Amino acid sequence: MPFLSNCHTHSTYCDGKNPLREMIHAAENLGFVSLGFSGHGMMHFETGYSMSPAAQSAYFHELRSIQQEQGRLRIWAGLELDALAGEEQLKQSIASADYVLGSTHYVLPTPEGEYVAVDGPAQLLKEHMEKHFAGDGLAMAKEYYQVETDFLLHYRPDVIGHFDLIRKNAAIAGLFDENDPAYRKIALDALERAFPCGSILEVNTGGMGRGYLSTPYPTFELLCAWREMGGEVTLSSDCHDFNLLTYAFDETLALIRKAGFDHVMRLGSGEKLWEACVPA
Repeated sequence: MPFLSNCHTHSTYCDGKNPLREMIHAAENLGFVSLGFSGHGMMHFETGYSMSPAAQSAYFHELRSIQQEQGRLRIWAGLELDALAGEEQLKQSIASADYVLGSTHYVLPTPEGEYVAVDGPAQLLKEHMEKHFAGDGLAMAKEYYQVETDFLLHYRPDVIGHFDLIRKNAAIAGLFDENDPAYRKIALDALERAFPCGSILEVNTGGMGRGYLSTPYPTFELLCAWREMGGEVTLSSDCHDFNLLTYAFDETLALIRKAGFDHVMRLGSGEKLWEACVPA
């Protein structure tokens, strides 16, 4: 059975390049059975990519209209919600969505209230590390994972988005060596702490598709650990461009099998949110 789905998909309602219907058309041409949109949910501070309350309302209005058309492709109206989005914003967003992809894009704000994204400009992240962590990238990584695990355990989203996103700028900004045993222990401890949230772990090829990484989120070591814990995984391209909707899916499915998984969860083609897929 081919893996013909994607739960982490963006459109022009946030920072994607394509309108909803263009992305749906691309998925139909690929033979998809399901497609989930995960627009960046509203935040309590300005990000430049998340939806405003008005945009989020329009996003759901259009998706609900598309769902009523009952095309051959099952469409799911989800959201990608950030750990630091804000209590009220999270509550409102969760109540509106078919499913939630929980992600962490920031470490805690500075005393001045500045939010620095771990996947934003590498130089800004490096300056933040030097000023607020005395140049200790491992200390910043530890804080990042603390923010993430606190969020996952409290809100229990359906999917854990790009668990180790902090890897994106690690080498570019000289934050840490991701092969350093000290960093690996921080990440593994965080994954073990997060496991009770019950969420499906996303294996995300977005960093590969945009040229930042040669491997998916999370690392193979973390993927193997998740399998040993008994966790479930799904595959996504974190798609912002329909040309990359299935980017590196074949090689990443091979990696998932190598980690010991005998199936992958995908968004359902019917009424159930998830269905197991045993990729050919």
